[in-house]
Amino acid sequence: MGREGASDQRDHWDRVFEGAEDYFGPEPSEFGWRALEMFRAAGAKDILEMGCGQGRDTWLFAREGMRVIALDYSESGVCQMRRRACQMCLDPNVSCVVQDVRAGIPLPDSCVDAVYSHMFFTMELWEKEIRYILAECLRVLRPGGLNIYTVRNDHDPHFKKGLHWGEDMWQSPTGFVVHFFSEDKIRRMAEGYQVLQVREFDDPAKQYTRKLYEVVLRKA
Repeated sequence: MGREGASDQRDHWDRVFEGAEDYFGPEPSEFGWRALEMFRAAGAKDILEMGCGQGRDTWLFAREGMRVIALDYSESGVCQMRRRACQMCLDPNVSCVVQDVRAGIPLPDSCVDAVYSHMFFTMELWEKEIRYILAECLRVLRPGGLNIYTVRNDHDPHFKKGLHWGEDMWQSPTGFVVHFFSEDKIRRMAEGYQVLQVREFDDPAKQYTRKLYEVVLRKA
């Protein structure tokens, strides 16, 4: 598969977000709450969120007074976020940007305290693209900054199920392409970071329970 697949995925997410204002639910994710505690402990104030979707975790951080730069390549999702930021009077703390981070992160060097993403890297991204994005995260992080993310792992019930897309990616019957990660892959791709934690946890959904890794990296 080539970049046509990537374009289809962007269109797919636009349709998904247009069809449901709270596709992932109205409440913050459990992972978002755990990340918030880590941000508090680290004294993080400036957060970059990748793959923000409709912003359910963005609002959690912004309500804590953190400044969030929220990126997503779905224009539908970002437009919804901008409207909600105004409605919730959080627009001073939230910058919503339509951006495909495969083209780079539109920020200067060493400008954020932490990077956050919940299942962003588990999208249809090739390993060379993931390495580039992780390097971009490293560039924009301040010294000692955290990169906290989750990915679906190779213990997940959907691993190796459906249409093989390439590398460790499979497309489900619903049209989503998922990149699955082993712990070894996570560590191999953490160049320039200190790996603080790789922890498996369950993420229950209506039909099945996803198996995820929670990854905590620190800029070395």
